[in-house]
Amino acid sequence: MRIDKIEVIEYIKSIKDPQKFLAYCKKYHEIEPRDIAYIVSASTVSKDPENVSFMLAGAEIIIITWNIIGGQRKLNRKRLEEDIVNAYEESKKDLKIFREKRLENIDLDDTNIRDAIKNIFLKFSSKNSIRYTGASKILHLINPHVFMMWDTKIRGAYHKLHKRHRSYDKNQKIAECYLEFLKQSQEIIKTLLHNISEDDLWKEHQKFINKEFFETFSFRETILKMLDEANYIRFTRKITL
Repeated sequence: MRIDKIEVIEYIKSIKDPQKFLAYCKKYHEIEPRDIAYIVSASTVSKDPENVSFMLAGAEIIIITWNIIGGQRKLNRKRLEEDIVNAYEESKKDLKIFREKRLENIDLDDTNIRDAIKNIFLKFSSKNSIRYTGASKILHLINPHVFMMWDTKIRGAYHKLHKRHRSYDKNQKIAECYLEFLKQSQEIIKTLLHNISEDDLWKEHQKFINKEFFETFSFRETILKMLDEANYIRFTRKITL
């Protein structure tokens, strides 16, 4: 059954309540074993996000685990590695703009910021081995405080709230869509952080995860990752809480 615009609006409204938000995160950790791959990927990249070797290793893990295996796509590893490195090198200058930034504090109405985000997203998503879902995952690993992850189902749900763009180029349209998705995510996160601190949110979140595993990797989820968990449960797995 397809989700409609009203359901998306109601879901977004509901998860601004920290307890409802955490309920979706809890369900995610109960049913999704592949999160282990995310932890390993994110922990690897976080050691030195500007080191191409660390970035490539983390990106390959998450793409192979979530995009290739999950979507049953054939893997050309050499092409994947080349595409990831080339996209990273091509977007380095724009990525530096967001190095110390957080999504909730970025002015997404600023033309320079908007152009930089779209350029970065396009550099990755235009690569055939990465595409739209893979681009969001790799960018999140590089900067988990700014870039949200999505998949086809999440993108389709949030897109129901987006204005239509005149561009006939599909890649440009999806880049605009990703920017709108970041704006919606920003608004959700701002409201959540008005109701609860990120430290307290993480403290509650730890009650239903493997704390020792996270501590072994010296890893902590960002609020953007938690929001992705909620989105995944509601739109990808189609579970309403």
